[in-house]
Amino acid sequence: MNDAASSPARASAYSYYVVVLLMLAYMLSLMDRVMLGFLIEPVRHELGLSDTQIGLLLGFGFVLFYSILGVPLGAMADRGNRRNLMVGGILVWSLATAGTAFAAGFAGLLLARTLVGAGEATLSPGAVSTIGDRFPRERVGFALSLYSLGGAFGIGVAMAVGGYLVEWTSALSWAVPALGIELSGWRLVFLIVGLAGVPFAVLMLATMREAPRRGERKEHPPLSAVIDHMARHKLAFAGLLLGFGMQVLSTYVPMLWAAAHFQRAFAMSPLQLGLAFTLIFGVATGVGVLIGGAINDMAMRRGISDAPARLVFWGIPLQLPFVWLAFVSGEPSFALWMLGFQILFASLYGGLQGAMVQVLTPSTMHGRMMGIYLFSVTVVGMGVGPLVTGALSQHGFSGNGALGLAMAATMTLALVLAALMLTVARRAMRECADEVARSA
Repeated sequence: MNDAASSPARASAYSYYVVVLLMLAYMLSLMDRVMLGFLIEPVRHELGLSDTQIGLLLGFGFVLFYSILGVPLGAMADRGNRRNLMVGGILVWSLATAGTAFAAGFAGLLLARTLVGAGEATLSPGAVSTIGDRFPRERVGFALSLYSLGGAFGIGVAMAVGGYLVEWTSALSWAVPALGIELSGWRLVFLIVGLAGVPFAVLMLATMREAPRRGERKEHPPLSAVIDHMARHKLAFAGLLLGFGMQVLSTYVPMLWAAAHFQRAFAMSPLQLGLAFTLIFGVATGVGVLIGGAINDMAMRRGISDAPARLVFWGIPLQLPFVWLAFVSGEPSFALWMLGFQILFASLYGGLQGAMVQVLTPSTMHGRMMGIYLFSVTVVGMGVGPLVTGALSQHGFSGNGALGLAMAATMTLALVLAALMLTVARRAMRECADEVARSA
């Protein structure tokens, strides 16, 4: 049985339910992932942390296990029960987020962030593989874009809930004498947000069935075969891993640092930021993801096999002007509008990451290739980006606008490098995608 023969002719209503469930899981993961970025200022002041330390927590603290575990968890997604893998991951990252509330300093925060990363590393390999097996090839891009909406909703909800909870919990406290700390403010926010994932894990376990695999009778190739496939198409995968990775940086830097910038530059309160960022990161990201997914599917139906890479490339010049307008403006309302447009164009790539992995690799390699992809782009986009931004803010610029300048400089360099990489690799990516399509 080949992949084409085992591919579903059409997606069932239950398949869309699974996508919605996975979208909600992604929403929870993004809430737990970015909440620290929204709470930088109270955490930094209470624990006496520098911008460089915050950059490490936002970036490599999370990326450490998230990236290292991506490949073995991708192999588990290719061979084992993906639902159970994701349920276990949800429980780990939710309890780790709740545990952040008890951190007494930098080391405790770092440990909690690494465990959040370890849990979240299970989600995308399992989700992308599951969606690929439940939808026909020409609908996968749209389905993955729906899944990616969880990121938009997660960020938006994180900002809205974070702003409200900071205000609400400021008058509450819970003493923990054994640890010598008092849970209030940002600590209670982490506790509440983290524990919300536990009942959701139970829901997924009870209602989500494991998807039948395409090409189930095929032997799953070893990791060495995945590496050989990448080596035969090295330029195509350089474009995927490095070109897309630099683009990812342009969304993670504002996602994790923008709240601190607007608090420092304009003295905006958490509640004000929560309302504004809900629209920017929720609505703008959601619109961008849906537009990108719809255009990608139309292009794929017309036989443009490298459509995801083309869309990512053309999103770069569209967002570059707004990067600087958003972070060097001295007027907060204008800056927020410009940030919204930058996020809109940056989000075109949302569901296209998984779509590009799908078109460049045979279905029996999807889980492991997604793990390798996540390793690369999280190290570049979420590891390097926030750390470089924090270091530039602390050592490269000065004044209330230092963080904004650091963000704009980091994002501009990354986007220029992404455009160059995708330009060089474009033909190779198209040839690799065509070869995979012919062999399916």
